[in-house]
Amino acid sequence: MCTQTKAAALMANLPPADIDPSGVFKYVLIRVHSREEGDDSEVDVVRGYGWAEYHADIYDKVSEELEKSGDLDCECIGGGRIKHDPQAKKIHVYGYSMGFGRANHAVSTEKLKARYPDYEQLCSGLLPNCKLLRLQQMNLVILKTSAVLKYFNIY
Repeated sequence: MCTQTKAAALMANLPPADIDPSGVFKYVLIRVHSREEGDDSEVDVVRGYGWAEYHADIYDKVSEELEKSGDLDCECIGGGRIKHDPQAKKIHVYGYSMGFGRANHAVSTEKLKARYPDYEQLCSGLLPNCKLLRLQQMNLVILKTSAVLKYFNIY
């Protein structure tokens, strides 16, 4: 019979993401660990709020809440910004934290997808319009290829 530790049970009940209902704000990606002997379970969670002046403000508040039972330990593994537009059902994850570094936005995006499964566009990148970013990248490749072909008089 498999028994679940208290820490694992607490982590299983954590929402993968908790962010403000709309706006542009800072976020952190937090790894939550078990403090129990022999339990190496962990989970990553996204937390983002407009009230925070610094990424550390979010981490300090969330980690204090999660660690108060003594069963969990937290580690901030990066940060960034989120643009949340609930009317358009879009979330854009980008940027970095000066104090914690850049979060893995792909992981953050997956956590947000679990929380907002009905959203049509969840993306991470440098520009708010992810499709535009991909088009600009493709255009840059085309321009570079064209320049090389012209240089060798092939084009």
